[in-house]
Amino acid sequence: MAASEKELARRIGAVREAMEAAGLGGLVVFSQVVLGEKAAVRYLSNYRLLTRKDYMVLPLAGDPALVVATINHQRGAAATSWIKDIRLGGTAESMIREVVDKITACGLTKGAIGITGLSGSMPHWDFDLLRKALPGATFTDATALLDGVRMAKSAEEIEMVSQTAEVADAAYELVLTMLRPGIDEREIAADVARLLALRGVEDTLILTAKGRSFPCFVTPPGPYVFKEGDHYVFSIEISGPSGYWSQIVRPMCLGKPSAGYERLFEAGRRALEAGAARLVPGARAQDVALAVADEVRKAHLETGLWCGHGMGMDLGDGVGLSEDNPLELKEGAVITIHPHVMLPDRREGLLMGDTYVVRQGGGENLSRTQCELKRVRPWPAGS
Repeated sequence: MAASEKELARRIGAVREAMEAAGLGGLVVFSQVVLGEKAAVRYLSNYRLLTRKDYMVLPLAGDPALVVATINHQRGAAATSWIKDIRLGGTAESMIREVVDKITACGLTKGAIGITGLSGSMPHWDFDLLRKALPGATFTDATALLDGVRMAKSAEEIEMVSQTAEVADAAYELVLTMLRPGIDEREIAADVARLLALRGVEDTLILTAKGRSFPCFVTPPGPYVFKEGDHYVFSIEISGPSGYWSQIVRPMCLGKPSAGYERLFEAGRRALEAGAARLVPGARAQDVALAVADEVRKAHLETGLWCGHGMGMDLGDGVGLSEDNPLELKEGAVITIHPHVMLPDRREGLLMGDTYVVRQGGGENLSRTQCELKRVRPWPAGS
């Protein structure tokens, strides 16, 4: 599923408006196949990068160009992107040469040019080549510019995230049907992978914690045979057929949960609700993080991992929920909140979470399943 022509036009228009306000004559957009850094070019071009890296050059006026590494990328881009000027680079030197040629053709050799990923993901070697080839140009980091446009999701984008959330819910429900004493976690992971493949999921990050007791620093599924009395945390982050990400984190127990984990869940539930209530336009990321942490501290418990992040066409989508992040949230932003609550000695912990849309009345939960400390029937092994 790709963005509609109307949606793409909205994005290009919004980015160009931001470019004009920033005094930029052109924008160089960089992506690479790393989680959280894959989709900036795709957001504007509709081309999904599968390997390596790509560049897009977007002038303030006129047609953009897409620069890819191999002929396979070029063929794929020609089949899916609205951009007609698709250039083949190959090596880093050749790709930057094509970027320079496009900037030169646009008359921007002495202009102000923004680069997304300049201070983070873009290789220093690439930028050094670009800077030396265009000594008269002025380059600035435009990562925040593009992230700001991407934060406010349209109704079409939110529908795409909702479709992904539905798949995540289905995966959790499958886990509930399989989880029992005697089953190996790898069997569960295999069936979940099949479900995700059949539903058209593009990328997957599944992390879990399991055992009678754990601090809940999650890791990928692996060889573990469940026993009665085990606690289990299942975190699933996926990008659906549209390329948009969503996440849920669900705690479970095979039998009756321990008193310690019931205490952790209750505090985490209140923290999740407090954070979601702060998901209103104009709130800052730190406001949400502080609301989550305050609820945990009221229960005389400790916080662990960071409590959440943005979601969109990239995992994180440029938004991190931390107590020192002053970033202002916009209407339509999609945010995952996942409080990590720990006992004071940090030997036991629990993680839970949902994905929300920032709305005037507080976060709108995109999941149809409930975040609860789900008690799973302790079926006998082999049944």
